Amino acid sequence: MKITYNWLKEFIEIDDLSAKEVADLLTDAGIEVDAVYNPAEEVEKVVIGRITEISKHPNADRLRICQVDVGDTVLQIVTGADNVYEGAVVPVALHGAKLPGGVRIKRAKLRGVVSNGMLCSAVELGLTDSAPGVWTLPEELGEKVGEDAVTALGLNDWVIEYEITTNRPDALSVLGIARELRAMLGRPVKLPETGYSCGEFNAEEEATLKVLDQGACPRYEGFVVKGISNRESPLWMQVRLYLVGLRPINAVVDVTNYVMYELGQPLHAFDLEKLSGREVVVRRAREGEKIVTLDGVERELSGEDLVIADAEKPVAVAGVMGGLESGTTLSTRELFLESAHFDPMTVRRTSKRLGLSTDSSYRFERGADIEACKFAAERALHLIQKLVGGEVAKGSLSFYPKPYTPKVIVFSPERAVKLLGVNIPARKAFEILTGLGFTVKKEADYIVVKVPSWRKYDVTREVDLIEEVVRIYGMKRVVSSFPLMHSEVPRDFTFLRVQEVKEFLSSLGFNEAINYSFIGKKLFEKFGLPVDRLVKIKNPLSEEWVYMRNFLFPSLVNNAVNNINRNERDVFLFEVARTFSPTEEELPKEELKVALLATGELPENLWQFREVDFYDIKGAVEALGDFLGLEFQFERRELPFLHPGQSGAVKLNGKEVGFLGRLHPDVEERFEVRQPIFVAELNLEELLKQSAARTVKFKPIPKFPPVTRDIAVVVDRSTPVAEIEKVIRESARYLEKLKLFDVYEGKGIPEGKKSVAFSLTFRAKEKTLSDEEVNKIMADIIEALQRSGATLRA
Repeated sequence: MKITYNWLKEFIEIDDLSAKEVADLLTDAGIEVDAVYNPAEEVEKVVIGRITEISKHPNADRLRICQVDVGDTVLQIVTGADNVYEGAVVPVALHGAKLPGGVRIKRAKLRGVVSNGMLCSAVELGLTDSAPGVWTLPEELGEKVGEDAVTALGLNDWVIEYEITTNRPDALSVLGIARELRAMLGRPVKLPETGYSCGEFNAEEEATLKVLDQGACPRYEGFVVKGISNRESPLWMQVRLYLVGLRPINAVVDVTNYVMYELGQPLHAFDLEKLSGREVVVRRAREGEKIVTLDGVERELSGEDLVIADAEKPVAVAGVMGGLESGTTLSTRELFLESAHFDPMTVRRTSKRLGLSTDSSYRFERGADIEACKFAAERALHLIQKLVGGEVAKGSLSFYPKPYTPKVIVFSPERAVKLLGVNIPARKAFEILTGLGFTVKKEADYIVVKVPSWRKYDVTREVDLIEEVVRIYGMKRVVSSFPLMHSEVPRDFTFLRVQEVKEFLSSLGFNEAINYSFIGKKLFEKFGLPVDRLVKIKNPLSEEWVYMRNFLFPSLVNNAVNNINRNERDVFLFEVARTFSPTEEELPKEELKVALLATGELPENLWQFREVDFYDIKGAVEALGDFLGLEFQFERRELPFLHPGQSGAVKLNGKEVGFLGRLHPDVEERFEVRQPIFVAELNLEELLKQSAARTVKFKPIPKFPPVTRDIAVVVDRSTPVAEIEKVIRESARYLEKLKLFDVYEGKGIPEGKKSVAFSLTFRAKEKTLSDEEVNKIMADIIEALQRSGATLRA
């Protein structure tokens, strides 16, 4: 956004401040100024000239030789512009002239003919990026032939270029910036002239208005002007538009752009004689309707687009751009001037869909001032009548069924001090809010504030008012300090315990993965799981993220496959996150879980590696249980996504808390991986609860030596090892440790059987166990095993 210093001075008295000082004030108030520059500083030795004679170039068909009066002499200048004519008043860069971009003009020969300078366009003067030929100036400047062009054209002005945050559309105008300065400087704002004279005819007799979508267009003001004589806008307006980045078109169009930059309200002028039935209809477009916009592009509309139409067809895309057929030209004699307010979201959707962003849509998308419609229209009518004449119809075609009602907010200076940590006097806060345009009334210990229409979108709460006060008061005056905090919230150690779990799993060699809480249908179905058990998102980011996860391991498998596809075969991952499961209630059930994944190879020693197997993932789960002081039980269990022979449930005190195993071969095939992947997933919330509830018991270091014995039994292949361990533990006294060290099937073992071998460690607290005592215990264990169906292996 650009404004000029001289333009701003018409709204507020700032003669005692330089443009750079104004820029500093705005930056301090939160409006970031990117640049402050004066185009005139880059222009030297450019004067006003008049072309007195034009002849053809003898050696080039596209070049012309101009004799140009520059006051004290007539210069011969060669030009390639095709819009020059005898008598034209033009800017002339003399020999030795300096132009923007460091360009220097020198006397030169062009195809054998001497050229003593250059005829300048607005591009050469740094005012625009494109222009059709030489800048032909108004005839009245012919009286200033030979004078410095910078002064004659009014180029000696400072441009202030700044950016706004999306919540400050009120600052997208000269008036908006003047209001900011009013609050900072305590000086009044001067509003521009709006007076005009009316003819002896009524607007309602000249045109009709129908607003069919009141939600997308809550206000519409239409004015009729007849008998205009459209022309180029005056030089002062052209220069000012050039300086803020706009290209002059004609007086009527330039006025609408000028007022938009001046007051922040977009306007549009239709050629009334081109509107079929002299009718204006605000409606949604019909699916597939087309319009050629002012940029000459034919655009297909959808049913979501709001348009301004006549009795037959769309004539403008509401809030974005007008139509080419209904636009004003130099031959226009009757105008229909539109000043409306359009819903920000409607304009934004249309602008994005069409890929068409304009100054108008930029303002409407962020929220224009609904109360400025009539004022801006009256300002434009004043300028139109002043520049191109015409008579304005009495009254207007007005639609405003629900006038703006200011939001009322209670502001407490005491609360502001507590929040900011700086003592801003209540009187100062009152002055600042008043200066910003808020209607303020002082009560006992607080201030009642009414929000003006131009701030309705961003000031909705007391904290917003506090922000307004402190940014004008000056953030530099707020001293940084640590806030005093008094908390009576009970301490929750869950976060710390989760961090300890993460550190422990990292110490086992697993790397933490962080995934989205979302999952897609395609990924989930690869595991043979139904999506009807997932929580569906109403507004998903994309088709890949439609559901909330109820398991963590699918995301880890996806991570692992991505690594394997990039030749990183050894992958060890864990993730701690919440899962979401549907319930009959409004909100889903959330659970904190931990998932592990292992695939690839592990080092057995310095030079040998082995493939990861089921016992590695089981060992990691057992290690986590030991870390938390919990003893897991494992049971065989088949799950659709796990290998039927290598899967199981993890239990704690008889309650299932998770599962582990190898991915089912079908799942591995769907992911096109050729190595086994092992996963585990546990309810970490339940584990931490059980861990916190356990009683920690300490026992002294044993004084008596242990006794170790081994035993091997043959059992049915389907018998879980856990059942054998249970029999041993229940029948053994003084048992300190029980360790499985071998499972064997093959030669010497009957078909359908397996050999299971354990190492048993016995120790008594009060004495050294004798061989006889240990033998008796082993005999009891063997007897109990035989009763359970096991046989002692010879």
